[in-house]
Amino acid sequence: MTSTSPRPAPRVSALVLAAAALVASLGACADDEAGLGLPTLSPDEADALVGTSVENATGALHVESNGCFSWRAGDAAADADAPWIVWPEGFEQDDDGVLLAGGGRAAEGTAMTVSGVLVPLDALPDGATPDSYLGSFGRFCHADERGVIVLTDATLR
Repeated sequence: MTSTSPRPAPRVSALVLAAAALVASLGACADDEAGLGLPTLSPDEADALVGTSVENATGALHVESNGCFSWRAGDAAADADAPWIVWPEGFEQDDDGVLLAGGGRAAEGTAMTVSGVLVPLDALPDGATPDSYLGSFGRFCHADERGVIVLTDATLR
């Protein structure tokens, strides 16, 4: 006579459960906004900045390899000359482009006419603070070396 003993329940290792939890959490993050978002300033914040005024300048949007948006005035082609862009309120990031408040979408190489002010990073609200939103984002985008163009207006050409 053979006795049958109950089989032990299969054990799922803690490692497999942890991996499954990680994959599930990453899937949930895929629907969230990626990156740091689009840096914007209100009209009052932009008007309070002291720098070099830019009026109806022509150029193009540049999307850098790290995802930062910079401004190439005229025929400038070098990243070293391209200031980081801080956009007006009402503009929204759209993947690798920007939805303009007045309509239209700008992406790599889009010709635009802009107005605003050129300033050093530390002129921005909390721009001198390395762990603030604009300070850390600006440093990531090399604005501490290249400067910032704070747009008050941008239209497609």
